[in-house]
Amino acid sequence: MQNRNGSPLGASAERNVVVGRARIGQGLFAKRAFRAGQTIIQIRGRVVHWKLLWEIGGDFQANCIRFGPETYLDPSASPGRWINHSCEPNAAIGKVNNQLFLFAAAPIRAGAEITFDYSTTIGDDDVWTMRCKCGGAACRKRIRNFGALTPALRESYVERGMVPTFILATLEPGLVATRARTPRR
Repeated sequence: MQNRNGSPLGASAERNVVVGRARIGQGLFAKRAFRAGQTIIQIRGRVVHWKLLWEIGGDFQANCIRFGPETYLDPSASPGRWINHSCEPNAAIGKVNNQLFLFAAAPIRAGAEITFDYSTTIGDDDVWTMRCKCGGAACRKRIRNFGALTPALRESYVERGMVPTFILATLEPGLVATRARTPRR
C-alpha cells in the first residue's frame, strides 16, 4: 500500500493511518479510532547525529525528531514525516526499547488529523524554533523548546506521559514538579 504521495507505508501504518491533505500541506490522518494511550504507529527512520542535522538543514532538519541526547530520527518517507504540530495535540511521541512510537494522547476519531506538540521533543539544550500555523484557539504562535512552555502546560504534558525522558533530562532541576508517567500502550 502507498500513501497519497506514492510512498510506501509500513504494515501497521497501513491499518492505522493515511497521509492526506491537511490544513497546512500534508498531514497524517487516522484510518480508525484510537483510545487515549493507544499506540498508533512506530516511527521508523535512520538515526543521525545532531551535527549532520545542522549541516544539511532545511526540510531535512525540520522533519527530524529528537531521538536522544545527541541524535535525531529522520523519518524520511515513513508516515512519521507527515505528523504536523498542534498547540492542542491529540497524540504524543514516546520512546520504548530504543524505538519511537506515536500514541494517542486523547481519543482520536477515524478521519481526524493526528498531531503532536513539537515542543515535547525539543530539549532545553536545543535552539530550534518555528513559527506555528496550527490555528488552534490556544496557539502559541511560535514553537520553542519544552522549557519555554507555561508551567501549567509543562506539568500537564508530563503528567499525561507526553514527554520523552531524554527531553526531561535537558531541563533545569525543579522546572517540572510532576513525576513523569509512562503512557499505557
